[in-house]
Amino acid sequence: MKRALILVALLAAPSFARREAPVPVCAEPVKPALFMSPMGEPFRPKADDPGDDPIRRWFAQADRNRDGTLTVGELMLDADRFFVVLDKDKSGELLPDEVSVYEQDIAPEIRLYQRRPDAAAAGKDGAGKGNAGDRPRKRKSGGRPPLGYDGAAGAGRYGFLNIPNPVATADGDLNRAITAKEFRAAAAQRFADLDPQQTKALTLAQLPKTPAQVLANAVCVERLKDKAREKRR
Repeated sequence: MKRALILVALLAAPSFARREAPVPVCAEPVKPALFMSPMGEPFRPKADDPGDDPIRRWFAQADRNRDGTLTVGELMLDADRFFVVLDKDKSGELLPDEVSVYEQDIAPEIRLYQRRPDAAAAGKDGAGKGNAGDRPRKRKSGGRPPLGYDGAAGAGRYGFLNIPNPVATADGDLNRAITAKEFRAAAAQRFADLDPQQTKALTLAQLPKTPAQVLANAVCVERLKDKAREKRR
């Protein structure tokens, strides 16, 4: 009997030797470099606070009664607060000029079409033609394709919902003037989009990861995989 057990152990030993070490996983949650609230307000990390999380900061702000959940009423109040910030002339409407200020100054990251810094710099000194910055970069043979946002655009890259311009799209009647009522209605609709199960009260854990979070985590995982491969060589 003992000989049989020893034989089984010896036969099993090579399989254990061939087992590879598990690939490490990035710690969750990965903090994004930028977060766009459902109503389009940008939240950026605080440079003087390494522990700051833009998403948690927005949630804590929107959660008026501090019960750890977000209701449609609270999101509408959050929309009211941001509307006042955007309504520079206090007219009760967001006009094209105010939407433009939002796009250019408050949240420039949402712009869909903008020149890359290297291309813009080349244009200034007259060397823009034929510049490598204006041409798509070729991927090295055998390299991995770049990680993308899977179709998200504008503010959709940094928010829970793929809405390229959360402010402009609140214009329900398309008359180029967004009223506070329209902005609140947009908030209610976006809450419904985030709450398909109709729980009526969303916790932070129930909210989806933003494409920026997914991308940051994927990049982190790829780096850890590369390190694991280097160690095995």
